[in-house]
Amino acid sequence: MASAMETGGTRRDGMGRVLAGGGVSIRSGYEPGIVGRVGELHGRYYATAWGAGAPFEILATRDMCAFIEGYDPERDLMLGAYSEGRMVGSIAILGRKPGPDGVQLRFFIVDPAWHGHGVGKALLHAALAWCRERGYGKVFLWTVDGLPASRRLYEKAGFRIVAREPDDRYTVLRDNLKMELDLSAAGH
Repeated sequence: MASAMETGGTRRDGMGRVLAGGGVSIRSGYEPGIVGRVGELHGRYYATAWGAGAPFEILATRDMCAFIEGYDPERDLMLGAYSEGRMVGSIAILGRKPGPDGVQLRFFIVDPAWHGHGVGKALLHAALAWCRERGYGKVFLWTVDGLPASRRLYEKAGFRIVAREPDDRYTVLRDNLKMELDLSAAGH
């Protein structure tokens, strides 16, 4: 069951739900439809952004299925941003088995109609605050080169590129970027 996400300094509505701006609330946990919607958002966005087809959407949805199937609300985080009952963005932290690179940030996507409204920034802020509250020292993610707005958002949060690898799993050859954030460093 979903619950409201607690983040410091975040606006809330009269029911205590976190507001991301423009009437968007952020809720944590599994909700019916989230698996399919995360897959759909990834499929539609990346088809438009760089021509990815069904193989990418299938891969993203399979990964999301595996994440939810093993979801542990004590160690993992699933956030959805909602407007009028419809999910418009998501972010997740795979924390059940932290490795030397830390916990993994995954499934971060915002419906293009909501770009520029603070939804992505609010989701990222809430996810990183959750990591800090649980004492996770590092967070890493994989993203695709050629998404400048996403990269700027990550870099403003303190993430730095630590690896670059070519990848053709997504219908179109792209360079994947591994980015890390050291939460124990000053200012993070």
